Amino acid sequence: MGIAMDNKLIGCWVSAELSFCVYNFLHDGKGFYSFFDAKKEFTYTDNGDSVTIHFSGDLMPSTFKYSICENILSIEDSFGNLVRYKRNKE
Repeated sequence: MGIAMDNKLIGCWVSAELSFCVYNFLHDGKGFYSFFDAKKEFTYTDNGDSVTIHFSGDLMPSTFKYSICENILSIEDSFGNLVRYKRNKE
């Protein structure tokens, strides 16, 4: 496998509060955010303690601080509030 597996963000993350909100970070720097049946695709760059996400259709990318502790991703929303997502073991 030639893909670097050190990107801890890769995977499916389900909101701890709102189970219909899901982040999917794929290996190739792409991903999508699901909200109910809607899906917003994005490209992303993992900066270590923050992630820069460019949603398709948005003019500018946004950068969100995040941290991962075991299977919990704490990531800022667009208002700067920390939101917790649980890693989905599929």
